[in-house]
Amino acid sequence: MAVPYDLTCWYLNDRRIMELVGPGALDCGGGGSPSRDPHLDRLRRLRDLKDAAIDWMQAAKPSPLGVLLTTGAADAGRVFTHLGLFGFKGLNKYDAARQSGRSAPVPVAYSKLDPWMPNGKVTCDYYPEHLTSVSAWGELSGQKRKFFLGVIQDVANGGIRAIPYLFADVVENQLRGQILSSGAWSSHLEIHIDQIDSFARVSEVPLARTRAALDSLRAVPERQIKEAIANILGEPNVPKDWGGESSDLFSSRVTIDDNRVSTAFLLKGPASFRPMTMAELGSNGDQIQRLFTEPAELLVLQHCHEVTSAVRTMMRAFAQQMGNPRRFTIIDGYDTIRLLTAYGKCGFGPAASGHDGA
Repeated sequence: MAVPYDLTCWYLNDRRIMELVGPGALDCGGGGSPSRDPHLDRLRRLRDLKDAAIDWMQAAKPSPLGVLLTTGAADAGRVFTHLGLFGFKGLNKYDAARQSGRSAPVPVAYSKLDPWMPNGKVTCDYYPEHLTSVSAWGELSGQKRKFFLGVIQDVANGGIRAIPYLFADVVENQLRGQILSSGAWSSHLEIHIDQIDSFARVSEVPLARTRAALDSLRAVPERQIKEAIANILGEPNVPKDWGGESSDLFSSRVTIDDNRVSTAFLLKGPASFRPMTMAELGSNGDQIQRLFTEPAELLVLQHCHEVTSAVRTMMRAFAQQMGNPRRFTIIDGYDTIRLLTAYGKCGFGPAASGHDGA
């Protein structure tokens, strides 16, 4: 059950999209015969091209740029997506110069690529003739969070040059599937532990961000945390650890908004009791890569300490794969304590003595 989405396009290069999807993709677009209103005909064509691009992404599953950079596959000619903060420069100046017969630098859009490419950026030129509406002038000026579909032109000098196919806002669309939770895209597809029905008691435990609280997890083995989560979910069997697993626990008993959601957990115990960086997740973050190969609707990363922003950014990148977008949750050490306390597990909480020690 994929997170549904639609696109509100502000920039759409007709020729590039047609090259991508093929001319046959618009044969059943439903646009009908040309009308006497050229503006209406253009809106219909933009709608059909946008829908064709979405259908292509659902089938081709282009990788987010962060995933390509993580896996070393960011090569020239690769079509990719990127959902992030972009800076847009020079659009109005370029148009004013063109109208007066003068030359001016082509407008440029850029987005920083930390943590995948420190101090690196993806940049592209964009042109007014591909803007979709009057509102697009404001939407593609200054700094805005946008969705980008394009192709890598070259990788050099610590950055990536790209050719834009479209810039858009990602919106939820009930027509493309069931809306699983409101605001999914605005929150980067992240679900917090308090939003998971199966862990509802967590909301009764206040968040205590103190070093003393965190240190209480230092002596709790990963195996006990796995058993505790399985017990909370009502999972009768707890799998043994082995080196090749994609996740540590898989459950079909997690519920969100009263819907059962298949869920895979990656659990990181106190063996590395320090803030989680990408280094704790294998070479090039391959443990996150493997986690996202699981046939799950929700991917959960749990750690017994703090989780750095680089790890959260990486989880977002893998979650925002447009052919198979999925939700994710990060349970850091502070939320781990809340969870164990709420359900009286691993010696935490007043109810702990009444349980079997899980």
